[in-house]
Amino acid sequence: MEIKISNLAEKIDGQSILHDINLDWHPGEILGLVGRNGAGKTTLMRALSAAYRPQSGTVALDGHDLLKEPQLRTHMVFLDNDNLFFGASRLTKVAEFYATAYARFDCDQFTSLLAKNDINASATFNSLSKGNRAYVLLALALATNAEFILLDEPFDGLDVIVREQIINLVIDTVTGGERTFMIASHNLDELDGLADRVAFLKHGTISQVYTLEDVRADAVKMQLVFKGSEIPAVVRENGRIVSRRGRVLEVVFPHFDDTVAAALRQASPVMQEELPLQLTDLFKLEYRKTREGELADAQ
Repeated sequence: MEIKISNLAEKIDGQSILHDINLDWHPGEILGLVGRNGAGKTTLMRALSAAYRPQSGTVALDGHDLLKEPQLRTHMVFLDNDNLFFGASRLTKVAEFYATAYARFDCDQFTSLLAKNDINASATFNSLSKGNRAYVLLALALATNAEFILLDEPFDGLDVIVREQIINLVIDTVTGGERTFMIASHNLDELDGLADRVAFLKHGTISQVYTLEDVRADAVKMQLVFKGSEIPAVVRENGRIVSRRGRVLEVVFPHFDDTVAAALRQASPVMQEELPLQLTDLFKLEYRKTREGELADAQ
C-alpha cells in the first residue's frame, strides 16, 4: 500500500500556498517533513487528509484517487492540533467518536495506551497537560489502525520523558512494516535519529527528498583551518560552508571522493577533523542555497 501525491496545489484566500507537490509515501517508513515557518507543512497535511480540498492534483492510494473515493480515507489519519473538536469531551467519548469514523478502531488498544501513561480515560481532553494531550493524540491515531499517520509537530514543547514515549510508540508501530508516519517537525534533532527520508518544503513545493543513510554514505562534513584567510579552491568548488568562525570553517562536501580528498590534502589545512553530518546541516544548505540564489539574482 502506497500514497502517491502528484502535482498537488492549494490556494487559501486566493493566495497560492502549495504548488507542484510530488511525493511518494511508502509503507514501513518514517517520512520527515521540514521547512521554515510558514512554508506550508500544516497546509499540506490538511490537503492530504481532505480538511482542505486541493485546487488541483491527486492524492492516490494504490492508484485510487482519494478525492473520488473518500471511503478509502480511513487508511489515513490526521489529528489537527489547531482544529480539535473534542476538547471538552471525556476521552471515553472521544474514542466513541473515532470508532464511528474508523471501522477498525481498537478501543482496547486506546484504553491500554492510556493506562500505560496513567491517564484517566474519564478525564476531559482539555484537562490534560500538554504532554499528555500529545500522547493521547498519538494513541487515538494508533487505535484507528490507519496505515498512514500524519503528525504535526508532535514533539513541540514536550519534556524528555514524553518525547521518548512518543518516539518509542512511533518506532514500535512502523516495525511491522505495514504502517507509516509523516512527521512535520521543527525539532530536527529528533527527526535526524527517527526519519528514514526527509522532504524539504520550500517556496510551496518539495525541493528535495533525502534518504539520510544515502546522503551520509556520499557526503562528509569537515572542520577545517587553513594558514591564510583565502578559502582554497577545493572548498569553494566542492564544498558548502555551513559555519565560519574566524578561520575555522565547517564545510559539507556533498560528494566526497578520492579526488576531493587529494585536493584537500594538497591545500594543506592546519587542522582537519571529520564531524557528524546532521539533518540541521542539510537544512542550512538547502535554505542558504536559496538565499545565495536570491542575492545573485538581485545583483
